[in-house]
Amino acid sequence: MRQRYLWMMMLTGALLVQGCSTFQLTHEPFTPKGKRLAVIAGLTNPSSLEAAQAFADELGKASQFQVISQKQVAQAIPHYPQLIKGPYNSAYFEIDIDYTKTDLDRVKQLHKSLQTDYLYVLWAPSVTTNGQKSWFTKDYSIMQVIAQLYEFPGSREVGHGSYRIRIDSDKNEIVRDDLQHVTKELAEKTHMLK
Repeated sequence: MRQRYLWMMMLTGALLVQGCSTFQLTHEPFTPKGKRLAVIAGLTNPSSLEAAQAFADELGKASQFQVISQKQVAQAIPHYPQLIKGPYNSAYFEIDIDYTKTDLDRVKQLHKSLQTDYLYVLWAPSVTTNGQKSWFTKDYSIMQVIAQLYEFPGSREVGHGSYRIRIDSDKNEIVRDDLQHVTKELAEKTHMLK
């Protein structure tokens, strides 16, 4: 019985990592028009800030984008992070996504401070735990992330996605393998993979 439970948990974890990473281009074919990119948190909660920092670090490693550091973002945008109305509604434990709900005027305003070619705005509105820790399984919290990629000038949305990232509850940090999968997918689809 325990072996079956362990197998099911491993399968669920593998599907979570591989199946939940989504990034879709909204305009194809896509040809990059620049390399400077900033990742910004659209919420002021710690999860969004942590996700923005980790995503920026991993995207800098996986792609040809010149990713602006979170320190530079904070220096350019007064009182960073600032709240940006995001493309979702909370629905109990899930998120109802509607990419048309984003406050584009706010995105444009924040971009003026950064002057990058691309702005990757992400929101991490919820973190859930399963509480199933045992001798045979590791307990992971799950951070739900919604993101949009904008191209400037013009503030055109060129891609968006939603994904789940595991958080190692013992270390209280994001599982980098999950983030590497997500950033690699974005870099591949935008033709900016190293």
